[in-house]
Amino acid sequence: MSEAFPAQARVVIVGGGIIGCSVAYHLVKLGWRDVVLLERGRLTCGTSWHAAGLVMQLRATATMTELCRYTAKLLEELKAESGQDTGFRRNGSLPVARTAARLTEIARLVALGRYFGVEAHMLGPREVKERYPALDERRIVGGAFIPGDGQTNPVDTANAYARVARKGGARIFEGVSVTGFRLRNGAVAGVATERGEIACEVAVNCAGAWARQVGALAGVAVPLYAAEHMYVSTEPSSAATSGLPVLRDTDGTVYVKEDAGKFVVGCFEPEAKPLSMRTLPERFEFGELAEDWEHFAPPLSKAIEIIPALETLGIRHFMNGPESFTPDNRFVLGEAPALKNFYVAAGFNSQGVLSSGGVGRSLAAWIAAGEPDMDLSEIDIARFHPFQVNRGYLRTRIRETVGLLYAMHWPYRQMQSARGVRRSPLHERLARRGACFGEVAGWERANWYAAPGAAPAYEYAYGRQNWFEHSAAEHRAAREAVALFDQSSFAKYLLQGRDAEAVLQRLCANDVAVAPGRIVYTAMLNRRGGIEADLTVTRLAEDAFFIVSIAASQTRDFERIRRHIPPDARAVLTDVSSAYAVLNVQGPRSGDLLAGFDKLENPYGTMKEIDVGDARAWALRISYVGELGWELYVPSEFALNAYDALVAAGEELGLRHAGYHALDSLRLEKGYRSWGHDLSPADTPLEAGLGFAVAFGKKAEFIGREALLRQREAGVKRRLVSLTLDDPQRLLFHDEPIYCDGKLVGRITSGAFGHTLGRAVALGYVQVPLGKHYEIDIAGERVPASVRK
Repeated sequence: MSEAFPAQARVVIVGGGIIGCSVAYHLVKLGWRDVVLLERGRLTCGTSWHAAGLVMQLRATATMTELCRYTAKLLEELKAESGQDTGFRRNGSLPVARTAARLTEIARLVALGRYFGVEAHMLGPREVKERYPALDERRIVGGAFIPGDGQTNPVDTANAYARVARKGGARIFEGVSVTGFRLRNGAVAGVATERGEIACEVAVNCAGAWARQVGALAGVAVPLYAAEHMYVSTEPSSAATSGLPVLRDTDGTVYVKEDAGKFVVGCFEPEAKPLSMRTLPERFEFGELAEDWEHFAPPLSKAIEIIPALETLGIRHFMNGPESFTPDNRFVLGEAPALKNFYVAAGFNSQGVLSSGGVGRSLAAWIAAGEPDMDLSEIDIARFHPFQVNRGYLRTRIRETVGLLYAMHWPYRQMQSARGVRRSPLHERLARRGACFGEVAGWERANWYAAPGAAPAYEYAYGRQNWFEHSAAEHRAAREAVALFDQSSFAKYLLQGRDAEAVLQRLCANDVAVAPGRIVYTAMLNRRGGIEADLTVTRLAEDAFFIVSIAASQTRDFERIRRHIPPDARAVLTDVSSAYAVLNVQGPRSGDLLAGFDKLENPYGTMKEIDVGDARAWALRISYVGELGWELYVPSEFALNAYDALVAAGEELGLRHAGYHALDSLRLEKGYRSWGHDLSPADTPLEAGLGFAVAFGKKAEFIGREALLRQREAGVKRRLVSLTLDDPQRLLFHDEPIYCDGKLVGRITSGAFGHTLGRAVALGYVQVPLGKHYEIDIAGERVPASVRK
């Protein structure tokens, strides 16, 4: 007898791929029994079934590595728990390098692996050959072996998750399509299906390549787009011996795994084939797309170069299936910003299998607690902006992002596609000054300025890149004269109303109950005391506050504030990011520059309205470079007038245009933190050295206060420190491991070359108490470093 279709459930999961099944598994593990999973076809029939099933642990960031490490550990135990053979085996992986630059990238990853506890070993060409006899070692300069990596069968793994979920009480229904969602008071209240409606407290969108359309049914933007992913299976070969590690030739854009005595060759080509949503059928059960040998031929030829035996093997099967990719090549995870209790887990960029366990565990914990239990900000759906669901934008960007999985991960690498989406009013002026633009959240931002005769274009390297000296001159101008930064991309909000102060006092760790005209630097925290946002709050009036955050967090921070405005409160939040350009003048002569326009009498940490050219501007005396300076907030329509006036007046003062690379080196010399790098939801103000910005004594009970009080009482176990390299020729970027007295104690969170100090400078968290002799691991070499006060 078939199971009765439910009219109610605590949580409804839409999508029965490996992610949906993992979420159900982990919710059951947390004690949730009233779980319903809906699959419009059969489990795994959309995209999971044709995944290559690679299981890798080491990823580019701490969050991604943690998710993947957990998955690998869980897959070791899942067979015994479920009674389902998943096909998982730890046969290891071999990332190899054809170039010296790629070998450096691999060496950096191996060094980072030690920090995460992932075993990995660098190998020379002959050592790689010993582990992979079919490989032509003349094609490579080296590689690494990661023994804990492996491969699994995606269908069997998903069914193992599902089997355990069913045993725990979850109900799984196949052949059921979702047609819509019922919403009530800004939250999801039910899921409509072809078989009737299910009332629920929580809905989870795990619809894979179709998650964008499912999200749209609830009014939720899910920025992903499908692309064709191709691989071939060869005839059996004596060279494809059982237990071969997975070979990853990222220079050749290919991976090769052994499967039942055959080779499976897949690729992440530099220019992918986006798949129109109109082309992808709504009902796509175990379907395959048309073969495209012309598209697959270049990567296949690269695979033959490195494994010559492939040239004489016949092809048994050409697999071409849809995979979903995102604009920044990171996952889409978490609660939808504008709809409570509607969660998304999608856009896995061909990494769904290897992250399935970690994603399922983390999202289940998020659902159960109402907030994440680890730092998931880099994959949080709230990081996206409304324009990023635009079909044209997605189609253009996805051509590039597929290949980024195997492209060189150069320091400061910039996206090439879908550029020019958001521009400052000053964009053309800056371009004529030689600006080389980077992109953040769609904004074109001047990263550095080319000198006359030089091309404003990146030449990537792990050493000093072509913009190094240009940025150094900008850096020196800010320290010695005056520099002009365009920071119009800042996120800016107005919170107005009788209860505005009360709302912010609850949200902010610092005390914002200040006099009008005062600027307060503060953080918004989670219940664990972790830093969810890093802000400045300027009080404009008794009932009005001007809030400024970083461009990348525009949607995320807006929604955090909005959600914490009580329904009966008299407070209105407005995003005014596009209304104001920001001209930031910094340096010892910045006061002389502005004094030519108006009287400047405001001390540090205050705001004053002044004249600049024919414009009126809010002049916030504040600095992110550690010098005298003002951020000028000018209505966008007046921005060009104010800019032209500043540039003309600054000629005789040595004014120089400066970009974000100079801003980064300047702030690191002063030890100023950056959210998303040095600050995250996993870091507290006490650990980050920001205790001065926490008002424990204010009357309002701010979120995270109790956690911070407990930490203050117990003492921190790690703290953020500033470090410099003793060798002035070496560079630091991010995630380099830190050693103290021979012991691994932390990692770099951000780094740059400090042109005033004459050496690389960085911030990083280390264990306390501090030791004496510090070293930083740069691609396997430990370089002496000093902790700065």
